[in-house]
Amino acid sequence: MKKNWIAALLTASIALFGAGCSGADTTASKPAQTEKPADSSTQVSGNTPKTKEEPSQSSPNAAPDEGVLKVYFFDVGQGDSTFIQTPKGENILIDGGNNDKGDDVVRYLNQLHVNELDDMIATHPDSDHIGGLDTVLDHVKVKNVYTPRVTHDTRTYGDFLLAVKNQGLKLKQAKAGVDLGLKGATMKLVAPVRDYGSEMNDWSAVAKLTYGKKGTFLFTGDAPFRSEDDMMASNQDISAQVLKVGHHGAKTATSQDFLNAVKPKYAVISVGKGNSYGHPTEEVLNLLKENDIKIFRTDESKTILATTDGNDIQFKPVAALTPNHSGSRTAAITPPPVKKPAMPKTAVPPVTKQTQPKAGTLKAALDDKTPQQYHDVHLMVTGITGAKYTATFHYKSKDTVYEGTVGTPLEVRISRAAAGYEVNIDIEATSNGKTYTTQTSFIPQ
Repeated sequence: MKKNWIAALLTASIALFGAGCSGADTTASKPAQTEKPADSSTQVSGNTPKTKEEPSQSSPNAAPDEGVLKVYFFDVGQGDSTFIQTPKGENILIDGGNNDKGDDVVRYLNQLHVNELDDMIATHPDSDHIGGLDTVLDHVKVKNVYTPRVTHDTRTYGDFLLAVKNQGLKLKQAKAGVDLGLKGATMKLVAPVRDYGSEMNDWSAVAKLTYGKKGTFLFTGDAPFRSEDDMMASNQDISAQVLKVGHHGAKTATSQDFLNAVKPKYAVISVGKGNSYGHPTEEVLNLLKENDIKIFRTDESKTILATTDGNDIQFKPVAALTPNHSGSRTAAITPPPVKKPAMPKTAVPPVTKQTQPKAGTLKAALDDKTPQQYHDVHLMVTGITGAKYTATFHYKSKDTVYEGTVGTPLEVRISRAAAGYEVNIDIEATSNGKTYTTQTSFIPQ
């Protein structure tokens, strides 16, 4: 069965490249944390002086500004996603975060009034980079999709290929020397320089964006030392004012030689707060500080906006572009109407005197025990009305924590949860200094 899936995936990949793409795939890469900026005029980190420009609390508008290039480093937790808009209004998306972050990325684009992308770059098949791109492709018109000529035998990569096919697109090869042909700026790929076999991170597409004399950015995906060495040996101009640090600040990337070649003034690290991978590593953080590079990190500042007129670069956090912390439908692609629809007839009925559990107990139930992927379930916790609780959904690939109130239905979107895998839900509530627990489960279809 697995062999049939891999064969189908390879066939789809070859067909989508058109010119006969082949290759291998790897496991998902992991994000890294970073250090706080040290310039009071450009800082966005929470424990450092505030920027001159306070974060906007309202929904931002990404309408093109005359003479200004915008780069949004989206907060997608443990992953990468960057949105670029040129002064001519051209829209480019690099990566889309993990599988469960596609809705967030589409929501961010909606808030920025972006319904069409000129170019999408999938840096490499790791799930924390391409996992959300199928959702973006399902909801936003895309003109061109670039990715390295390599494939991977994962469901995530297969979902990405299917979404590309459904848009009627052919993949364009991402490799050193490719020019995206922008009118409002220049964007060229400087990696991958060569074939890297089955090493997925080495295949990472690396893009250099140039606007004016000093509006320069280098987006490195998960490119490790070997790719960095090849970029330097290829005699390409990889210098940039802003470096999107490779592999989330892992110690396998960002060498001193590479920093000498890039000469960045600023570094941005896309990483999830409290991640289990130890990213960003102390080695990388110390190296950046030793080189007097100001550090910005999405785990501390959430989405970060860099704007440049070609001569100067300004940074600020964008408070409106943050993940949905509760995980409910309120953070979905299109915000629901103010008046919430009535609960389905199959939903758990309101607590009454007949169904009210005894004091000091919790009960939990779902309106749908076999939901379809990309559908909603309603969790109803009863027993200590008004108490706050946490519900930990143990998905196949990760645990996700939601927050709710006992006695109030919690609406949760089941995105690409593994079909046929039982998702156990552990609920914990605290009331009057005592902790109460219960459990329920469902099986996605």
